[in-house]
Amino acid sequence: MPRDANMTGGEPPRVTLSKIMDKYDAFCFDGYGTLYNRGDFVYPGAMEWYRALRAAGKHLRLVTNAASNTDDYLAKDAAARGFDFTAEETISSGSLLADLTRGRPVGVFDFAGFSGLNRIREAYYIGRDTGVNVLAQAGIAAAENPVDPVVAVSSYTATDEMFNHSVEILRRPGGLLLVLNPDAWAPRIDGTRSAVSGTLAERLRVASGCRTCYLGKPFPAIWEKVRASLPSSSRVLMIGDTIGTDVYGAKVAGFDSALVVGRNVPEESLASDEAALGVRPDYYLVPG
Repeated sequence: MPRDANMTGGEPPRVTLSKIMDKYDAFCFDGYGTLYNRGDFVYPGAMEWYRALRAAGKHLRLVTNAASNTDDYLAKDAAARGFDFTAEETISSGSLLADLTRGRPVGVFDFAGFSGLNRIREAYYIGRDTGVNVLAQAGIAAAENPVDPVVAVSSYTATDEMFNHSVEILRRPGGLLLVLNPDAWAPRIDGTRSAVSGTLAERLRVASGCRTCYLGKPFPAIWEKVRASLPSSSRVLMIGDTIGTDVYGAKVAGFDSALVVGRNVPEESLASDEAALGVRPDYYLVPG
């Protein structure tokens, strides 16, 4: 996508969901930072958006870079907060791993350049303990010293020992870094941000010089999976809190996008972030 895509014209309008709801058939939501956060925290206005769209009979999808567990678990986790997405309506970056290792195309995207990954049986894993379920679904076992020179990352939390061990594995012939969650930053409830999986992955990539396979937003495969799950010719809006994954990813997919400002993108850095990435959302979404 050209760097000046969607940067012409004035600032996107600030709208409530009710103002644009009739323009779209399907609505994709990011999870953390858009609808909810840790524990049982739900952002102001998020439940009202969800209920209004359900009542209107719109197609809904939870499109998340969470790779901490399988899609059925992530759906139940969202439902516990009041967002009753089914497993079929939940599409996570972690779920793409099984498609990748089985050599199964997602829509028209075939993970070009990463053939033969169906032979992976072990990987060194950095992430939450439940993330081993994502690996297992793809037929991969977590191992301290994997036979395959593969490191899978879905979290930022790594000691110096874990980091150095990962680099040693990735420097072996054929070393491959699987980035199950490409997010670089995640918003906290108090309005600050913390580094997450994508930040650690970039450090590992630079230190090792390895091949790197990114799953999830903004990369194409997850959007192909979303598109395949919706009726053809659906008019789709992606709602998220991050320019680099949600907004940029929507443009990759050919979807419109709405950014919730003040979560992963503080108001004061909005213009500079848009300029750096060369993309703007179609709307700034506000509660109401």
